[in-house]
Amino acid sequence: MTIVDRIGAFIDGDFARETAFLAELVKVPSDNPPGDCAAHAARAMALLEQLGLTVEAHPVPGSAIEAAGMKSATNLIVRHRFGDGPTVALNAHGDVVPPGRGWTRDPYGAVIEDGPHGKVMFGRGAAVSKSDFATYTFALLALKDAVANGAKLGG
Repeated sequence: MTIVDRIGAFIDGDFARETAFLAELVKVPSDNPPGDCAAHAARAMALLEQLGLTVEAHPVPGSAIEAAGMKSATNLIVRHRFGDGPTVALNAHGDVVPPGRGWTRDPYGAVIEDGPHGKVMFGRGAAVSKSDFATYTFALLALKDAVANGAKLGG
């Protein structure tokens, strides 16, 4: 099996777990304004650690938070090296635009329904931002799995 096949199989095989990970993030309100993202950071950190990843938490200083018009923010960093080579850094944010009017489903419910092209999750951050956390996390897990099964990576 090639590394591409291995990664694809991992992602396909773990899609339900990735979706559940995303749903847990969507269920934690992190609207900005008001910009209180402490609960989201804590939940994201717990979920990442449950997946066996080591997470560094770096609270953003109060003066920087106030200058940005927010109440709280914590930068989370997950590092993993596959040997010598380049560093790839992926960035996502946990705050989302407030839901506004017109929602027909709970914006924090992470409800999954059949859509015209397959299953669709409804909720703040399901398509942008919180979905990045899930995508990056499961990409890293897929790479770790590929290496554990003989793939050679560097960086």
